[in-house]
Amino acid sequence: MNPAGIIFGADARLNVPASFTATTATGIGFEDGNWFDAFGDNKRYQDLIGEPTSFAFDLAQPGSIINAGDLEVPDNQRIALIGGSVINTGQLNAPGGNITIAAVPGQSLVKISQSGNLLNLEIDPPRTLDGQPLITALDIPELLTGPAQGVETGLSANSNGTVQLTDSGTIVPTETGTTIVSGTLDVSNQELRRRSVTVLGDRIALIDATINSSGSNGGQVWIGKNPQDNPDNVKLNANRTFVSRDSVIKVDGQAADRDGGRVTVWSEETTAFYGDITARGAQEQTSQAGSDKTPDGGTVEISSQQTLIFDGKKVDLTAPVGQNGTITFDHNNITIVPGTGIAGQQLGDNPLGFDVMEILSGDGGTPGLSANALEQVLGNIVLNASNDITIAPNVSLNFSDQGVSGANPLSLKFTANADGIDGGDFSMDPTQSITTLGREITIDGVNVTVGDINTDGGAITITASETLSTEELNSSATVGKGGDVTLDGGNIQVSWINAQGGSDRKGGNVEITTEDMFTATDTFNTLIEGKETAVSIATVGGDGGGKITIGHGGNGQTPFEVGNSSTNGTERAISTGDSTILPPGSFLTSTISDSGDIEIKTGEPSSNLTSQGQAMATNLIPNSNRPTQTDSNEIEEQSTKREADLNLNKMNFNPIETNPIAEIPNTNSIQSLEQSDPQLVTRKLSNSNLEVEIPNTNSSQSLAQSEPRLVTRKLSNSTLEAEIPNTNSSQSPAQSEPRLVTRKLSNSTLEAEADVKQLEGGFTYAFEKHLGISKTPIVTLEEAQAHLGKIETITGLKPALIYLFFKPGFKAETTKGKPFNSKGLTSTKPERETTENRQKTRSHWEENLDTQLELLVVTASGTVIRKQVQGATRSQVLSVAREFQKSITNFESANVYLPLAQQLYRWLISPVEQELKAQKINNLAFIMDVGLRSLPMAALHDGTGFIVERYSLGLMPTLSLTNMNYVDIRKFQVLAMGASYFKNKNPLPAVPVELSMVTEKLWSGKALLNEAFTVANLRKARASQPFGIVHLATHSEFLAGKPSNSYIQLWDTKLQLNQLHKLGLSKPKVELLVLSACRTALGDEQAELGFAGLAVLAGVKSALGSLWYVSDEGTLGLMTTFYEKLQEVPVKAEAIRKAQLNLLRGTVRLERGQLVTDQGSFPLPPALAKLPDVELRHPYYWSAFTLIGNPW
Repeated sequence: MNPAGIIFGADARLNVPASFTATTATGIGFEDGNWFDAFGDNKRYQDLIGEPTSFAFDLAQPGSIINAGDLEVPDNQRIALIGGSVINTGQLNAPGGNITIAAVPGQSLVKISQSGNLLNLEIDPPRTLDGQPLITALDIPELLTGPAQGVETGLSANSNGTVQLTDSGTIVPTETGTTIVSGTLDVSNQELRRRSVTVLGDRIALIDATINSSGSNGGQVWIGKNPQDNPDNVKLNANRTFVSRDSVIKVDGQAADRDGGRVTVWSEETTAFYGDITARGAQEQTSQAGSDKTPDGGTVEISSQQTLIFDGKKVDLTAPVGQNGTITFDHNNITIVPGTGIAGQQLGDNPLGFDVMEILSGDGGTPGLSANALEQVLGNIVLNASNDITIAPNVSLNFSDQGVSGANPLSLKFTANADGIDGGDFSMDPTQSITTLGREITIDGVNVTVGDINTDGGAITITASETLSTEELNSSATVGKGGDVTLDGGNIQVSWINAQGGSDRKGGNVEITTEDMFTATDTFNTLIEGKETAVSIATVGGDGGGKITIGHGGNGQTPFEVGNSSTNGTERAISTGDSTILPPGSFLTSTISDSGDIEIKTGEPSSNLTSQGQAMATNLIPNSNRPTQTDSNEIEEQSTKREADLNLNKMNFNPIETNPIAEIPNTNSIQSLEQSDPQLVTRKLSNSNLEVEIPNTNSSQSLAQSEPRLVTRKLSNSTLEAEIPNTNSSQSPAQSEPRLVTRKLSNSTLEAEADVKQLEGGFTYAFEKHLGISKTPIVTLEEAQAHLGKIETITGLKPALIYLFFKPGFKAETTKGKPFNSKGLTSTKPERETTENRQKTRSHWEENLDTQLELLVVTASGTVIRKQVQGATRSQVLSVAREFQKSITNFESANVYLPLAQQLYRWLISPVEQELKAQKINNLAFIMDVGLRSLPMAALHDGTGFIVERYSLGLMPTLSLTNMNYVDIRKFQVLAMGASYFKNKNPLPAVPVELSMVTEKLWSGKALLNEAFTVANLRKARASQPFGIVHLATHSEFLAGKPSNSYIQLWDTKLQLNQLHKLGLSKPKVELLVLSACRTALGDEQAELGFAGLAVLAGVKSALGSLWYVSDEGTLGLMTTFYEKLQEVPVKAEAIRKAQLNLLRGTVRLERGQLVTDQGSFPLPPALAKLPDVELRHPYYWSAFTLIGNPW
């Protein structure tokens, strides 16, 4: 510390065994409020121990720091240079550790975290000096011409008072608050570490700088933005940030399976980026059974609040065997301009060329993103503008993406009006184009104006809340599948849409949604049945055409016309290859082809209307499965006579839920309707629900002489169901008429009982089949509510069961071969269980990725709550779930997981949260469908806090498979066993301390370590004393495939999941089995069945395990706190909740070789004691731990 200034010359070196900080502060603060002052007496040196917590800068102009040396600290340590201005021309090396360079203003107080990161800066520090300081700090020119004369610093002071870098001659600013990096900052290391580099200051410039945070996993680099950002420390963020073209930032993941890291370049006023960034994922992936982990590319953000300039030389976010990474540009208004982006281009030679003095002084900076630089980005690109995104006139974008591989195609996403506040448009010159080789393109704005888009098979999605205007949309592929085209807006106008596939692949789907008009005003030619045909929309493919869906706002008043694009329609034909609508055609009402691949939808007309149009290769029928609801509740359905033979096998009458509900399943009859004249059917409906089911009709006889008779009936307020039963007769039905059968449906209570029983039965059967256990009696709704009421009375909790499933909801094995009815639950009609049935239903489940998420909630009293979450399909939810699982297991990703956690909360909790609050529910037990059972539910977030801050949680396989009896667990002792080292697995050095603490300090019991950790010793110990808690601190794996693939590692053997009965934990029954170091193949159905069925297979009432391997320090912290809380609140779900909250809130942490909890401090084992201080707030450390079985 030297308030006057510090200079490290070119020959400067460090010889220190730990971290190193150089500062020009006037005081250094330690714990307990003790200070070391640069001025005055420091009488109690013995109190100045530990690490610094804050630095006080009392001078109006703090001293400067210059480093030209090679400063290095040992592995996993940190280097910090903190002064009024800082210039680095040398090298800083902290392998596996952290580097912080910060220029701070005068008369301020800088606080730092336990990990060495700057937390916040306060103006007017709470401590002052008596009188003026005895010295005045020297600025950089004074240092260079005074004390530093003759010292090699890489800087030169000019006679006019300016300072320049000696090698390049670049003039750099030197005012207080300036940070210049012109050397090497290196924290690279091949161990799995949380390495980072942080560069802060009011004005920041990287000039000929190399920053390397690569390693086994990619690290983090923060330029201009504090990684600990919060409203209290905003003044640490940069106003202006400059990165030169010869600067390089690296955060590559280099070990197998490891991701690239994160880079953030940020400013309040101006960001100008011209350099290189690499954040590549690892080049290889290990083939671990049951693991779907891929080494993905990293994340880059380049942003500014006011002026954003990007003309980067290269950005590489590729992942050869994983998901490519993403670069995000955030700004108020984004303009793409014709910058050169050529490697080696001199500053000033293009519209975006500004030198460092112009940027840092605020005199330069016309905003813009170079078109060429964007085209060179190897990775996904996201542009977010709170207002407008504009592609300048005469600018086209052409993405070649040469050499890019990866698991998924690259994407290009433009979002105007990203904050949804003041509106924002996307606009470009309609004569220009965007071209990609497979990139998916997404554009969103209030108004969208686009030229041609060509993606070579990439999907195109455009959303506009008002007008949407495009030229040619071409997602066709010459070799692969055609890309999907989705348009959603107000008035929509396109030139044409080509989503055709290659010769052996399918065409893409086209979906258009507008409440206004849609027009396709131009044509292109394609071959249809060997004939060249002019079309406006085509999805033809060698392996079948994609579906075309056009939803428009004609509403029975304005027809959709094929052959007339003046108002609402297409210029020429619409074709999928299998179905074609040729002009002229006019469709006033909703219409669908008999093969279902062309659908024209609109709102219902106010009177009876018909459709006219010519169809080729298939006929069109009115979409009569949709009831019309008028103000008078009168429903009228009219079909017009068609001179055609219709194959009703191809008619998909999908149930549409309205109020009332009309449901018409498939009809399998092949009929000739030439002479039939359908009659008008008029039904007066009440406000009750109506459910109409027409089961299969297998007759193949002619109905030429039969006429449906008029059926008119008045419905009561009860729910009715009309069924026309199956007809298998081989006789002609010409003289017979279907007989109306009515019956009184069960009331809501009985329906709820059926729902619960069917869900319980389906899920229970899945576990029975996978785990190989005997048939289990299925609980009823009455029994479930009685159990919950008993728990409520004994514990004081207000519990609820939440079933999360997809409609139809289960795979074949979960339904015991029973078909699904229109509600998405299993039919009550028996069907013989056969392999064919199971395979048929499995295929149905695998293909129905668009089935909707549903929630069913059971509480101790009251009605069952059932909600369908519109728009949350199986594919969408599981996709977000996988991304959430991946992001949350990377504790270096800061808050990347948070938007995913919030989306899942909106889907899985929000639909029923009002009811939960109304009943004051505070405990949730989840019973979930495939793909959801490995979700870390505790980390779901509503935007203000985690779910675990309001509810205690548990995971049940099913209620039927769970022992619901409550016992106060405090009366039981614990048998704790584990191993600290293994022959073929990573050691667990914290295990001896964990077992000791659990059995001696936190609970009472017996510990068996390493060689004593065997099945025989466990059974022997339990035979002598019935331990009610068994704690196993060892590796456990829940893998894909049969249960024998999963195991718990004992000292001398792997105990397979199907061998758990050998432990004898059910006689007498163990109340709680704890696995403190287990891992599950996230998202894998069979691994999930093993994990969620752990308590069942082990024969215990409850089990506590983790979804992924948590670090030793995190596991030790949570387990210690869990047992502490279990003594206070003898409810297992509440104890784990309180333990998780203690980690989340920083109460539990590693500090100076101690594990700190709210009950005291405990010494860490040597392997952990040498770690730097660690806070365990990130959900990586605490959300993996899941309570399985009985949560009480």
